[in-house]
Amino acid sequence: MIYSDAHIHCSVYDSWQPFENSPVCSAAHSEKEWEKLCLLKKQYPGLIYTSFGVHPQNPDHSLVFTLEKILKTQHPDAVGEAGFDLFTAEYKENIKKQEDVWYAQLELAQQYNKPLIIHCRKALDKIFASSAQLRTLKAVVFHSYSYSPEEAASLRKKGINAYFSFGKPLLNNHKNALRCASLLPLEWILLETDGPYQTLKDELMTIPADIFSVYTQLSSLRSIRVEDLNQVNINFMNVYSSSFE
Repeated sequence: MIYSDAHIHCSVYDSWQPFENSPVCSAAHSEKEWEKLCLLKKQYPGLIYTSFGVHPQNPDHSLVFTLEKILKTQHPDAVGEAGFDLFTAEYKENIKKQEDVWYAQLELAQQYNKPLIIHCRKALDKIFASSAQLRTLKAVVFHSYSYSPEEAASLRKKGINAYFSFGKPLLNNHKNALRCASLLPLEWILLETDGPYQTLKDELMTIPADIFSVYTQLSSLRSIRVEDLNQVNINFMNVYSSSFE
């Protein structure tokens, strides 16, 4: 059984190893993280798909130029995380910077024909406002999707090839995550750890093996065997495989 992890930060770990030889898509948000990620990709050929993005919590426009350079020369498998974070007053103060780097990354994802990984908290209206551009992309991954199944369906009805990724909030009784994971078509679903982040109470970090618990929880929610969740792995490859280059 493969336990694909649609969103993780391999280069943030002191030492990262794959779980059960399962593929991951690992994000980087600085040149240092990207360089370490490239070394890991060489160490584990075929198991690491890569993304680089300007995170909305650090909307540094200079990183857009880093992203463009990486897209031109090193061919990441996706752009992101990109998006909006209006969860705190501090983040809200940076809304103009968030908008600037969002539109820049959206254009680059279009130009280089890459899937886009979205981080979005308290700002889904801004994603809907970009529906026309998003529907031109090969795929759009909503990392740690936290909105309703009805809003997920609305995004799909806009013509966006959207996938909704769920992680440890499924283990923490997050109401919307549980509803979505239970009700959305399996063809729309991805699973992730967001490791080493998104820890549960009393955890020091999220480890790669936690993806197994996420798969187990989804199988329980849908009353099917873990082995019957291979569609999730098909979705992963449809989004991140080289056919999207």
